[in-house]
Amino acid sequence: MVSYELREGILRIDCRNWVIEPSIEDSDACMGVIVDLLREVKHVEKLVLVEKREVEYDFEQVRLLTQIADLLNRLELERFLEKVELGPRECNKYYPERIKELFFLVRELIRKDPVGAWVKLNRMIGRTKFLIQKLPPTCKRYFISFLANQLEYLKRNLEACDLIKKALPLLKTYKLGDRRIYREFFKPVIKPVFMFTRFKLIPPKEGYCVERYKLPGNIQVEIYRIPGRVRFYYHITPPEFTLSEEKHALLEEAIRYLSERRPSEEEFRDMERARETYFSLGKTIVKELARRFRLRLKEKEINELASILTRYTTGFGILEVLLADERIQDIYINSPIGLTPIFVQHSDYEECETNLIPTREDAEAWATRFRMYSGRPLDEANPVLDTELVIPGGRARVCAITRTLSPEGLAFAIRRHRERPWTFPLFMRVKMFDPLFAGLMSFIIDGGRCVLIAGGRGSGKTSFLSSMILEIMKKFRVVVLEDSVTGDTEILIRKNGIFEKVKVGELIDRLIERYGCRIIDGREILDSNPENIEVFSLDSTNKIELRRVSSFSRHKAKKEIFEVETRTGRRIKVTSDHSLFTLGKDGRVIPIRTRELKVGSYIAVPRRLPLSNPSLDSINLLEKLEELGRVMVCGENLRKVIDENKELVRRIAKRLGYSSACLSYPKSAIQNWRKTNRIPARVFMELVKNGVQIGGNLKIKCLGNSNPIPAALKLDQDFLCFLGLWIADGCYDRHSVIISVVDEDTRRIVKRIGKRFGTRVRMHTDGFSLMLNSKLLKRIMTRILGLKGDAYTKKIPAWVFRLSKRQIAWLLKGIFSGDGYLTKDEVVISSVSRELLKDIQTLLLTFGIVARINRMNRRDRTYSCRISSVKMFKRFYREIGFLQKPLMKKLEEMCKRRPTHDVSDVIPFSLEFKEKISRILPGFNRWDYVCRGYNLGREKLNQLVKNVSFDGNGKMKILKELAASDIFWDQVRSIRSLGKVDEYVYDFSVPGNENFVCENIIAHNTLEIPVTQIRSLGYNIERLKSRSVITRVETELPAEEALRTALRLGDSVLIIGEVRSKEALALYEAMRIGALANLVAGTIHGESAYGVFDRVVHDLGVPPTSFKATDLIVICSNLKSADGLHRFR
Repeated sequence: MVSYELREGILRIDCRNWVIEPSIEDSDACMGVIVDLLREVKHVEKLVLVEKREVEYDFEQVRLLTQIADLLNRLELERFLEKVELGPRECNKYYPERIKELFFLVRELIRKDPVGAWVKLNRMIGRTKFLIQKLPPTCKRYFISFLANQLEYLKRNLEACDLIKKALPLLKTYKLGDRRIYREFFKPVIKPVFMFTRFKLIPPKEGYCVERYKLPGNIQVEIYRIPGRVRFYYHITPPEFTLSEEKHALLEEAIRYLSERRPSEEEFRDMERARETYFSLGKTIVKELARRFRLRLKEKEINELASILTRYTTGFGILEVLLADERIQDIYINSPIGLTPIFVQHSDYEECETNLIPTREDAEAWATRFRMYSGRPLDEANPVLDTELVIPGGRARVCAITRTLSPEGLAFAIRRHRERPWTFPLFMRVKMFDPLFAGLMSFIIDGGRCVLIAGGRGSGKTSFLSSMILEIMKKFRVVVLEDSVTGDTEILIRKNGIFEKVKVGELIDRLIERYGCRIIDGREILDSNPENIEVFSLDSTNKIELRRVSSFSRHKAKKEIFEVETRTGRRIKVTSDHSLFTLGKDGRVIPIRTRELKVGSYIAVPRRLPLSNPSLDSINLLEKLEELGRVMVCGENLRKVIDENKELVRRIAKRLGYSSACLSYPKSAIQNWRKTNRIPARVFMELVKNGVQIGGNLKIKCLGNSNPIPAALKLDQDFLCFLGLWIADGCYDRHSVIISVVDEDTRRIVKRIGKRFGTRVRMHTDGFSLMLNSKLLKRIMTRILGLKGDAYTKKIPAWVFRLSKRQIAWLLKGIFSGDGYLTKDEVVISSVSRELLKDIQTLLLTFGIVARINRMNRRDRTYSCRISSVKMFKRFYREIGFLQKPLMKKLEEMCKRRPTHDVSDVIPFSLEFKEKISRILPGFNRWDYVCRGYNLGREKLNQLVKNVSFDGNGKMKILKELAASDIFWDQVRSIRSLGKVDEYVYDFSVPGNENFVCENIIAHNTLEIPVTQIRSLGYNIERLKSRSVITRVETELPAEEALRTALRLGDSVLIIGEVRSKEALALYEAMRIGALANLVAGTIHGESAYGVFDRVVHDLGVPPTSFKATDLIVICSNLKSADGLHRFR
């Protein structure tokens, strides 16, 4: 009899007394036992065979055998073996051998070797077909029936099983009884019984090893590259996985003993002492058990076993094994725990997937240890725990999160954080430069030269600048200058997996008030992300992606604020020194200060926003009853609920003050509820709070004779189109929803919704609007769905941004069908609410549709949102469309037009760059684009570069990236100064990309030099961004004023975080006049020495004679691999 336990879909089978090998892939007897068990036990999601190790098969592997078990059950139910027709007596001599073979197949072979059963069955079919040709006519009919109804029927059913489907292509080398084929499909995860973490013992078959190295403690690490995957595979083999069976048994017994003496909370806080105690105790136990088990162990082996014991009792288990590798920088353990492996950030191979899969027990154990070690809470009231640990392998910073912040439970991020900034020796160690370069730079710094550090985004400019500061003699004073959107700027974020549209100021203010901040030089910084907020950002390949924010900041600024408006109607308010992005003269995307922009300049905006949500099928109105006011909950089984909870209902009714004949017992009210099968919403909520389960098809209705509405409000195509029609041209009166629709196609939607909610649709007195007289529907739309306001104040409610792409299309279809129209060349929608059109423009970016918002028409005070190109028409027609058939027919004709040159979708290359690419692009029309100065269209560039081969670098790489980018180059229509303000300005830090999308424009983020850490090393350092040394006020000074102030601060070294605008003139003033005796250094965007000269002289306006003050330009560059997937500094 097989001993097993089924809990939460996991079937655990005790194999400790088995005489057969507990391995599905290697043992036919084991497979037979498992299939028999799966015939009885249902809903198995995971299978664990427990012996000295735990062998675990996941859902996909279990499903392969579940299908075999289901087939056998079905055959038994159909009495498959009893249906064989034997025919007359003279045919009986042909049957015995075949019947016996069929019985063996069904009762034995399919259980133990399904692939072998299929092969054997195939041979039986061939032999039977051959036999039929020789049989007498009286027997032939019965054997044809046997062939069709038994053999071929069984073959078809076997081939419907996924195990056989996967095996068929591999049968060329298969021999009957060979179980090696099953190793292709069954790849269990193995772990010792005494630990929780699961381990993939076998490296990926398709991968090849690129490096192998050993860590202290006999830990083997192998790095694999797997074709078709971006990440490398980090395969680690801890010593506990390679121990002999005898040592495993010894360890299991030792851990059972030690687990009875766990360290107390006080001992845990002194981690080092606890580890020493348990290591010493572990050695004693191992020696004692070795004598009992008659094992001869060397001292080295005893120490190894004692280390493992300590690791899994008082330590942090597999985390210590990973942190033993100094080349690992970060460890990521994502929720839900158990479904994904541990990921690591490797210094040489970037992000890697490991062969380690943590379990819930692991996560709970780590969380408990982190709580005890830090003395801080980690629970639903305090869902974030930040602490530092000193464990074997190094110092680590741990961030643990749990519900309610992480809806799927515990998750961890562990970082080998550097308390010290980058240094020259460290750069040499990681081979970013050699000793000769380090010596030369140290000599230049000592000599007080003027240095510019150039490079692209994320190339390491700021890290190198920080390391230069540490080469400065501490007797010098260091002055650092850096640069900062206003609070009312809107941004689309994803918080804990849910998209929201918020104002930047409200978001950061709330985060700082809730979670606190550090104040560094007048800047309030929240240097964590407790709500898992992600923003859209432009990556290094010019693609828009969601990127996690690392910190949020705000500070008071006394600066001029500008509002920049583009031709597509996008607007953003930024400080004068904040940067947007433009196209440089070398064809690269570079930051540009607001004050450098001019009308007609091109800036980068997203052409698409990858808004990916699962479908929100319905809204549960029962969770929103408080907002609906006085309503009733109806349902057929409410009478039964009242009868089963009489006393509780009576107490609730009495407490809530429902009238009755007898004041002490509200009998008449309850009888009425029981009779009508409905109860007041307040009573319903109280019952739910008291744990009463109320199921069934519930509805909600207002008091009186109103029609009920289902409690599960479906967000299907009809309802979302209906809401879109209301947003476009709808309003309310006292108890009705009114929608202005004039054609039968849109009226049909309104009538269907009226029929769904049992509401009669009437014609309004204006003769064309339709009315749905439902007080409850009005409440749902205003109070739950947020559809409020008049024509001037309407906007898209926040929940719409949580809909799936398909659902957003249905809503937009309703909006465009209600207020949109077609001109000769455009799809247009007009409104007096600019906020509404701005939201529509954002939603259209989900489909890659770029729309422009025109300025107000002074005659009727409306704005219009327009879609203009044939390419965009096609996307609109395919993804969204109209409800009206005539409009769809006309739009279909517009889509058939031959696309012309789209003058709005261009890439604004400089004349010099176009001159260069004219030499390398076949078919490039130099006359049009260089001589006549026309802009090159994006589609045209796509056609030109499509068939041109390139080596992965140079100008062709830039062209290919720009042609396939997610950037739309939008022309600046106006730049309006809003005057100087003394208010908070805000910033995000987005590591890697250093930018974020707000107001549908790509903006730069700042605050990069680690001033605080450098100051802690004893340097006399001053940040001139938020604290003016002279005026002692907590406000920013304009960049050029701050620089000139720095020159009056005495004998100082001057460090500039980023040279972008007017501070360039002041910087060169410092280089030539004020700081000749000391180092002056800054970073600037540029890929070559000439590129820096071009930017400083031509873009930033520094005279060529002043540029001579530059002594040295250091180029930092990210070198990419040939496939573009990896980068090296």
